[in-house]
Amino acid sequence: MFISYSLHILYAGDIVKLREFKAKYIVVLLNLKKQLLEKYPEKRDRVEYVLDRLAGKLRNLRVFTLSDYIASLYDALKEFPELQALVPSNEEINALLH
Repeated sequence: MFISYSLHILYAGDIVKLREFKAKYIVVLLNLKKQLLEKYPEKRDRVEYVLDRLAGKLRNLRVFTLSDYIASLYDALKEFPELQALVPSNEEINALLH
């Protein structure tokens, strides 16, 4: 079986866009963490687990792992709808992919 891989070469502009994206959403995530811990004190462990998982995905985000981050975010939204603020716009996704 032959598996083909397409390589995406990152240019300086792509790296800057990715860094800006990560920085923006990590700040949003930290603000949301405080709000969620205040709103759901009885779910403290779960809030911390979900947000730490998303923070890890953001920290390690690459263009080719963007779909994994979005899938994880989708799962987290089922439990905490307030995380909607972490959903990137179509324009942001397109900018990262092109």
